[in-house]
Amino acid sequence: MACQRNQVKNAADISTNISAGKLTPMKKPAVDSLVFQDKMIRIYKIDSISFFKEQQQSDYRRDTIASVSDINLVKKMLQGRVKFGGYTRGKDMEVDTLVEGDLIALVRFNDGRLLEAGKTESTIDLLESMFVKYFPSEEILLLEGGHTTDQALDLRQGKWDVEEIGNLDYVYFSKHKKYRLNGMFNGQECSSYFLQKKENGGYLTYAQIPLDWNDNFELCTLKEIFWKGDQQVYFRNFFYGAPHDKRAGFYRLDIISED
Repeated sequence: MACQRNQVKNAADISTNISAGKLTPMKKPAVDSLVFQDKMIRIYKIDSISFFKEQQQSDYRRDTIASVSDINLVKKMLQGRVKFGGYTRGKDMEVDTLVEGDLIALVRFNDGRLLEAGKTESTIDLLESMFVKYFPSEEILLLEGGHTTDQALDLRQGKWDVEEIGNLDYVYFSKHKKYRLNGMFNGQECSSYFLQKKENGGYLTYAQIPLDWNDNFELCTLKEIFWKGDQQVYFRNFFYGAPHDKRAGFYRLDIISED
C-alpha cells in the first residue's frame, strides 16, 4: 500500500511540476502528411524542422545549364537553322528577315521539319514570341510570348511545346542527373512544374507535378529546392503577395521508380 501511495504521490508531483512549467512533456515526432499520390510520384507535406534538418545535412549543389542571351552571337551560332527578323509597318502578320529584331521568322529542326511564323499551325505563335536566350548544350531556344509566358523550341528533338521542353532556367538535377525538376511560367500568378527522366541521352517527361488537388489550389512557386539522391526532392511552397498564406509550407516529393 505504501508503494502504491508513493507512485500516486510521484505522479501527482509530476503533474504539478508540468503545470508549473518545471517539466516539459516529450513532444511526439511530426508525421509526414501524404497530400498527393499517383503511379509516378508521392508528395508529402512536412514540418519546417524536418525540412531544415535535411537541408543542413544535404551536400546538394545546383548545376545550372549554360545559356547565351546575346542575340547577335546566337544568330551566328544558328546560321542556316534559324532566321530572325522584325516587324515592318503594315505587315503585322509576318516577320521580315531584312529587319533587325528579336522575332523568329523560320526554324529548321534537326529532323528537317520547318516551323514558319504565321504559316505553320502549332502550339506556339512565333509572331508573338520574342527571343530570350539559347541553351547550346541542349539546342533549346527560350522565347517570351504574350503576358510574359515562357515558350520554347527544341531544335534537336523537333519539339515546340513548352509543357514538354520547359524553361531550362527552372532546372534542378538530381544527384546523379537521372532525373531533373523542370518548369515554366504560363502567364498566371503561379508557375508550372514537372519531372523529367534521362533516356537515350536526353530528358523526357516523367511526371507532372500538380498545382492543385482535392479541388483546392495548393502549390504556386517552389523555392529552396534541393535533391536527396535521385529519388527525393525537397521544396518550399510560396505565394508572392501572400507569404503567410496557410497553403505555404514545406514539402518532399518521392519518385516511385520501377528501376
